[in-house]
Amino acid sequence: MELVEVKELLKDLVVLRVFDRKIMYFESLWEIPEGITYNSYVLKTKEGSVLFDTVKHVFSEEYIDALRRVVDLRDIKYVVLHHMEPDHSSSLKALSALNEFRAEVLGHPLTAKLIKSLLGIEVKFRPVRDGEELRLGDTTLRFFHVPWLHWPETIFTYVDEFRALMTCDAFGAYSVSPIIVSDLTDLKARYSRFMKKYFVNIIGHYRDNVIKALNKLTTHNLKVELVAPSHGAVLLGTDTINEAIKLYRLWAEARPENKKLVILYTSMYGYNEKIVEKLLSMIKRDDVHIEVFKFTSDYRDNVSDFLGEAIDAKVIVLVTSTYDNAVFPLTKYVLELLLSKTDSEKPLYIITTYGWNDAASREIRNLLTRSKFKLSGELSVNSLLTETDFQKLSSLAREILASLEVS
Repeated sequence: MELVEVKELLKDLVVLRVFDRKIMYFESLWEIPEGITYNSYVLKTKEGSVLFDTVKHVFSEEYIDALRRVVDLRDIKYVVLHHMEPDHSSSLKALSALNEFRAEVLGHPLTAKLIKSLLGIEVKFRPVRDGEELRLGDTTLRFFHVPWLHWPETIFTYVDEFRALMTCDAFGAYSVSPIIVSDLTDLKARYSRFMKKYFVNIIGHYRDNVIKALNKLTTHNLKVELVAPSHGAVLLGTDTINEAIKLYRLWAEARPENKKLVILYTSMYGYNEKIVEKLLSMIKRDDVHIEVFKFTSDYRDNVSDFLGEAIDAKVIVLVTSTYDNAVFPLTKYVLELLLSKTDSEKPLYIITTYGWNDAASREIRNLLTRSKFKLSGELSVNSLLTETDFQKLSSLAREILASLEVS
């Protein structure tokens, strides 16, 4: 597979996708063994071409070589930056260094300052207003401000004649995916998992703004038949797009999947692992969907995957221990991300183990006071399960099943 893939989506609308298969941690934070793409788009019109976003600067040379095969750089009249995060904008620096690259850069009013601070270059910049239209012959672009998705100066662009919506990070996904997803079954069965993980990791903190952005699309009655995000696949067809919008609303509201339980546990010396094994034996049912994420001395699941599954869990269980007279550090890190990215009114249960002081449960309770999560039950174990602890664990398991609405 080539580093840069070029494909005409519709007549005069071309996507350039750079495949990043070597990346291990997106934003130096999120584990993404599935890789990612950086998408840029070219729209050809009678009055010149429009370039929508660029790609991460480490791929600038290959990207510009591919771009030259699509369009004469001198014919690019506008560059639209949907926001200034460098994985979308930083190849603008290499483009601007070309003597005959004189395109006008369009973006949110805040973008001008960020071009200078992030790229250190001077460009011909023009801010676009919310709802502003730009006519290029028989082609009309409409710009919409959708702040904090997930940068403050994010915009969308709608191309009327193509019924195409350029959405930057919104509707993006991890994975080196197919170039187009137009099959509803494929979206639901496979691709939506990569979308959900990306949504929670990157946009989850701003879920209220997702609802506002979706409502804005409805208010303007946009007829969208193609969604062009900056990562992942292009979504094609009204059924596929309507389903993607439906999923975005569900995730933005953290609406739970029926009977879905997510368990996260840390286990330094195997005590917590044994507790989780016993708990699972008590709650496993054919109709219960259980996802388990573990962090032990010889295995570690991805935090990014845990968050992706937690957003639509009906119940969450944390099993951890006291460490240095506080909650286990990794648990605190993950819990703070959980509260930031998926905070919602749903049951959360905690099981803690300790040797001489149960500091973990106290700190977790304190962290939860600033969240919407409902602490629905807890169990504290002094290392080994006693018969009394086992009975309490059985009672907790019954409470968890009740919260899952399982008899």
